[in-house]
Amino acid sequence: MKLFERLLDTDVKADVLTLFHNNANLSDSLEGLARRIGRNPAEVRREVDDLVELGILKRVEVYSFGTDRDREIQDAISKQLALGETIGLETLEASGSGTPGFQVARVSTGIDILDRVLPDGLPSTSAILILSDPGAGEENLLAHFVSQQMEAGKSILYITLDNFPANIRQIVQSQLARDTLDWSTLRFIDGYSKTVGVESEEPYIVDPENLSGVSIAISDVMSKTNISLMVLNSFNTLIRKRGVRSAIEFLHLLVARTRQSRCLCFVTMNRKAFHPAIVASAQDIVDGVIELKTEESDEEIACSLRVLRMVGTKHLTTWIPYEVSDQGKFVQTRARKVIGNQS
Repeated sequence: MKLFERLLDTDVKADVLTLFHNNANLSDSLEGLARRIGRNPAEVRREVDDLVELGILKRVEVYSFGTDRDREIQDAISKQLALGETIGLETLEASGSGTPGFQVARVSTGIDILDRVLPDGLPSTSAILILSDPGAGEENLLAHFVSQQMEAGKSILYITLDNFPANIRQIVQSQLARDTLDWSTLRFIDGYSKTVGVESEEPYIVDPENLSGVSIAISDVMSKTNISLMVLNSFNTLIRKRGVRSAIEFLHLLVARTRQSRCLCFVTMNRKAFHPAIVASAQDIVDGVIELKTEESDEEIACSLRVLRMVGTKHLTTWIPYEVSDQGKFVQTRARKVIGNQS
């Protein structure tokens, strides 16, 4: 069993990890921990005992977070991911989905700073996790890829759980080079309006807590249209609504649909909202990871991006500084001193 799989083998354990990750100085009794996460003390005891055995939790008279051991665990997870085998694009190309000589095409991203770190291009059939800090511009990045597909006359499926479809259309509009496009090629599954009590005009309206309903809506759209790009924004909401294990299972299904349909898929996730074991579990499923981070100084908030992983294609892991223009474009800023590797 992989280390992060042991850390996430139950939703209760994932809830305890998330609680301490967000409150590293927390100390509480078993009953107090159970109340904080809304669980039964008996089931919480089983999971905290395992975390104590791993050294992540320390048991005195109350439970407190073992930050040193947690960092060691995080390092071990990172090494495990780096050394582990990923079944993804290579397997798809080898099997060809039944098509002799099938190969996954590489395409330019159309963003100069991304094309620099992806010299061979982005695999056109792949599931990409966008790990982003708040304010790093992930919706603008998604809008770029959506507008790119629309201008090519291709169909897009956008599963929105964190924003209104109307707002997303506005962001996409700012990225378009021309106005006379067929907006019907951009299809939404609206999982946000219902959660905030607003009536939606979209044909597909879902409740994020009902993953079966979300899956049925995706299947219905894909059965009627040849989708070239699928977006899920964001994975955070699925974790909050349904718990880690159910969200991870859904991500597995989403990646399988991506490969079956031979489309490109982007899934967004907050870099810092969850314990690294949860983030690592999501990274382990997808074909590639693009990171967007923000660093605050006395003078400004600096943004930079990198391609942390991309299966089946050459990439650089160098952090590239950027800013988002008034038109929502990613523009490289003056280079800072960075250290990167080629993978």
